[in-house]
Amino acid sequence: MAIGLPKDKNFERIDGAHIAIIASMWHPQCVEPMIARAISELTLLGCQGITVHRLPGSYELPMAARFLFDYQQDLEAILAFGVVLKGATTHDMTVLQEVTSGFSRVMHDTNKLIVNEVIGVTDIKDAVKRSGSDDVNKGLEAAFAVSEALSWRRKLTNQ
Repeated sequence: MAIGLPKDKNFERIDGAHIAIIASMWHPQCVEPMIARAISELTLLGCQGITVHRLPGSYELPMAARFLFDYQQDLEAILAFGVVLKGATTHDMTVLQEVTSGFSRVMHDTNKLIVNEVIGVTDIKDAVKRSGSDDVNKGLEAAFAVSEALSWRRKLTNQ
């Protein structure tokens, strides 16, 4: 398992779950493997409906999350993937801050889960490491987080 995940923990099944994946179009060499790993893991966990939505950049992801929750009533959670690369300006910090605060607002307003795997890196090599075929892939971590959170929620609400 990935660093930070409990070693002897099986992922919780989330049979029939409807989950959306939203992703930035930037750095597809990293983002696409994260999406693929998440879909693979979610399928093994019993998810019934997985949709993928690509947006121009990470900045637009909170708006997309809100729209999806508003118009897809059966949607239980969203996984968000993106890579924000530090450049010569502070634009990266602005984007990351807006993504984080935007997702927080959407979760509080809708009472639904968003797993934020939009990562900020200073070197693209760091993002490549987190999107490889090993257990450090952010898609695997996102699947673990959503399986645990949805399983917990379903137990509380007897679903």
